[in-house]
Amino acid sequence: MTEEVKTLHVIEILKQAYDYMSGHEKSLHRIWLTHFILCAVFNLLPNGFSSPISLIWSLIYYVFWCIFFRMYYQKKPYFCFSKVCASAIPSSKMIFITFGLLFFLLILPFLPLLMGFNNKYLLFFEKYMTALQTPSTSLLNVSVFSLLFLLISPFAFCRPYLAWISALQGFSGSVRKVIKKTTGNNFHFMTLMFLLNLPCIVAFEIDTLLGCHGWFSVAFYSIYLIYCNIVFAKVYDYFYPKTN
Repeated sequence: MTEEVKTLHVIEILKQAYDYMSGHEKSLHRIWLTHFILCAVFNLLPNGFSSPISLIWSLIYYVFWCIFFRMYYQKKPYFCFSKVCASAIPSSKMIFITFGLLFFLLILPFLPLLMGFNNKYLLFFEKYMTALQTPSTSLLNVSVFSLLFLLISPFAFCRPYLAWISALQGFSGSVRKVIKKTTGNNFHFMTLMFLLNLPCIVAFEIDTLLGCHGWFSVAFYSIYLIYCNIVFAKVYDYFYPKTN
């Protein structure tokens, strides 16, 4: 018997996540405070991810989200070492697929050069690369990366993330199964990621314009990323209403 193909209703999912946060405001306070501290610590790290300390921070941050989802689904104990380890498989795939596809997309502008296109393209390419490397056009950097990420998000992020959520609960962490379950939703996933990314770009610009040195972003992301993860929990619930 053929499995039912579901279509993701993006606006409804976003509304459900907002309603969940509104209805669980008190229970989310401690989660928000913990996340705020983690974001603040990262903002204080010298050189960000270039700092050796960031490895320890990343591990703690990863465990934080593992606990968050196990709390959301009421899976006790909330910290389960075996489930955290099991979730590392789909998360590793997510990282591998993301970097693989991003690398492919990033080298695409070089292909016309290898194919011997004329000097007009070379002039455009040089201006484009110069613009990306100019600090004053940081919004361009963010926009280009966001566009690239948007294009690959259904394959490199959304589906592997759902597999990760599944593995955390003790179910199958197969990305292939998620792809089968979510067939025909590439455009809907891209729409979801586009809408979720828009506030991030706005927050980045506000932080830059106000000269907040990342602290506006810390305040914004400390609660907004909780909302984003609840959105994906709702996406998972939509495709997996009861169990795997």
